[in-house]
Amino acid sequence: MNRAADWLKQAGLDLQAAEDSRASGHHEWAAFQAQQCGEKAVKALVQSLHGAVRGHSITEILRQLPASTEVPPALLLAAQELDKVYFTSRYPNGFTSGAPSDYFNEKNSQELVVHARQILEFCRSQIH
Repeated sequence: MNRAADWLKQAGLDLQAAEDSRASGHHEWAAFQAQQCGEKAVKALVQSLHGAVRGHSITEILRQLPASTEVPPALLLAAQELDKVYFTSRYPNGFTSGAPSDYFNEKNSQELVVHARQILEFCRSQIH
């Protein structure tokens, strides 16, 4: 069963949640939700290609796409930035000391939301 549309829908909702969290000052949650948007978007793309993938690395999933899907280098850089926050945005032991909220700010969360939106738009453009 191809569930690409379900994955893509949730990716869009995660992007909206990231924007809401950023607007309310919960920048660590905006970071994680942006990562989730990117992850679910690339999983939607994989599903649309009748594939399956496990794991959480957006970068790795993009690298595993068929050669016929040309991934722009800038998109891989965006994926790497999102991958960096998968753990650190949620757990206090992601850094030597302090809570995740001590390490994320408006600039970080805005950049991550932009990266997530780029990945979502790319994946949408590839799904036919």
